[in-house]
Amino acid sequence: MEKDTGVTPDPSTGTGSKPAPEVVEVPEVPQPQKPPKGFVPYQALEEERTKRKELEEQLANTSGPSEEPEEVYSDEGKILKGEIKALNERVRANERKESRREVEAQFPVLKERREDFDAFLEDEENKRLSIGKAAKLFLAESNLLAPEPPVREGLEKPSGGGQTPPEPSLSADEIRDLMQNDWKKYEALVRSGKI
Repeated sequence: MEKDTGVTPDPSTGTGSKPAPEVVEVPEVPQPQKPPKGFVPYQALEEERTKRKELEEQLANTSGPSEEPEEVYSDEGKILKGEIKALNERVRANERKESRREVEAQFPVLKERREDFDAFLEDEENKRLSIGKAAKLFLAESNLLAPEPPVREGLEKPSGGGQTPPEPSLSADEIRDLMQNDWKKYEALVRSGKI
């Protein structure tokens, strides 16, 4: 047996000499691809979310009492400010009552179901709606908005007037005789609707 030297003879030359060592290219470390435009890494997204929450909390804490300091107003100004607030509340209450009256006049069913409608208005989602839209929504959810059509019995009666042709005053033989012998008279009777 031959000794394995790890080198094989080059079959093309036949000389048995050692071939030149092959140069193996070492692949370079692949460059990381650039992320697409608008791509935000998850870590940066999380940081942005936490910063945003912190800033929103700070804003909520600082803007809670947004009233101006009491020292700015004089005693009379404070009294007037309180009166204006009270009057504004009364105006809003009167507007709500008036709109409630209008809606109850438009939909009399609401008078009968007042407690249910009040409970419906107290719902957090429905507080933002105007009273008219809330009433329509309440009636639609309660299936009270459109009354059901009355039950129809039998066929409808025709309303096109009389459909039977008028009875001719002449017999069929007389009409045939007029058509053959006196065409002008026959034509006048047909136009007048007597035949």
